[in-house]
Amino acid sequence: MLIFGITLTLNIYDVSAASTTTTNIKNQSSTQYQTTTATQSTTLKTTSTTSSSTSTPKTIKVLIYNGNGAITSYVTGIKTALTSANTNNLVPGYRFTYATSGSITTSILSNYDLLVMPGGSSGRTYISSVSSSAIKNFVSSGNGYLGICAGAYAGSYYVNGGGITPYYGWGVAPDVRCKVVTHEGTLPVTITSAGSQLLGFSGTITMAHYNGPAMYASGSGMTTFATYADSSTGYKGYAAIVGDTYGSGRTVLSGVHPELTPQNPSLLAKLIVWAANVPQSTPTNTVTMSQINSAAKTVRTYVDTNKKLPSYVTISGTQVSMPQVLYLLTSDLLNVNSGSTASIALKTVNAPTASTGTFSHGNILETEYIKIANNIKTYINTYGRPPNYVSTSLGNIPYESVVYMYCKLMEFYSTNKRLPNYVSM
Repeated sequence: MLIFGITLTLNIYDVSAASTTTTNIKNQSSTQYQTTTATQSTTLKTTSTTSSSTSTPKTIKVLIYNGNGAITSYVTGIKTALTSANTNNLVPGYRFTYATSGSITTSILSNYDLLVMPGGSSGRTYISSVSSSAIKNFVSSGNGYLGICAGAYAGSYYVNGGGITPYYGWGVAPDVRCKVVTHEGTLPVTITSAGSQLLGFSGTITMAHYNGPAMYASGSGMTTFATYADSSTGYKGYAAIVGDTYGSGRTVLSGVHPELTPQNPSLLAKLIVWAANVPQSTPTNTVTMSQINSAAKTVRTYVDTNKKLPSYVTISGTQVSMPQVLYLLTSDLLNVNSGSTASIALKTVNAPTASTGTFSHGNILETEYIKIANNIKTYINTYGRPPNYVSTSLGNIPYESVVYMYCKLMEFYSTNKRLPNYVSM
């Protein structure tokens, strides 16, 4: 008989190996260890679209300018990235519709939530080709603006440097000034803490860049999401992606191109979600199996990328912490084992007092990981928080690794409609 298992990468928490033979839950409150969930603040949205009890995804209507000065391949890249965001559900809870227009008027804009001014020949060309009043009224009334490269220059307050004659932009990012940059190719940008909250990841990423601006603040309203990480542009440390507000609306300006190779459709989609500022779903008090499985996949993806747990996921507008997620995961697993498909009520769960434990590599059979899930649920119901670790046939598995294990388990179930025979650790 073919045996199916899950291979989990559990050295992400730098735990060492030890061996015991019990399945009891243990708690070591005397160990001083700061869990990663207490300091990471990235928001990850997960919303199921398969249950009648869940709100339908919010649709963001995007208009992409393709008139005078716009570069066709850049427009195509934006459309391709948004299609990928929809197809792969890169921002759960949101979908994107889009159209292009060679002209921008108040009447045309009235049908959309956000305007994208893509990369083009120059910001100055855009300013002379497009109605300033239509765009400014559109954003100030509560809609969004995303300007990439030439669109960033045009949307800013002021542009100078690079030997050009300085000029004023539309000012829909009133606190942003631009330095003209001459550079073509890829380059690294560093995600700031504010960017991490928006984008769901951190560190340095490689982006395409074709003479996009280096930005800096001229007021207090600008939020920097990413900075240039090296001296390729001549402006190391200057902002590469920023956000600002104009009236009731929001503006994002990007000197780099998430729509070009190496394409980052998730980044583009999340920038649009922030700028469009479409209200999220009504908070929920119960969580369905499909929502839990979707959250499990999101957490697993985040951990694989960042080597630590996020602080929370957002399920139907409600921020759900990792201790709460563990309760939902174990409850979901027990429901699956019993044949139940009942929704699970959200429960207030505190963080563990620490996260400790070492274990050896091997397999945990289905009967054992189900028993462990029952013990975890009982422990949480008794003490209001998860244990610091669980004791298994492989040793003491620390809290973060337990969360990751059950995320992988329920993601497996979501794909295969059955539980695995064992978990390899």
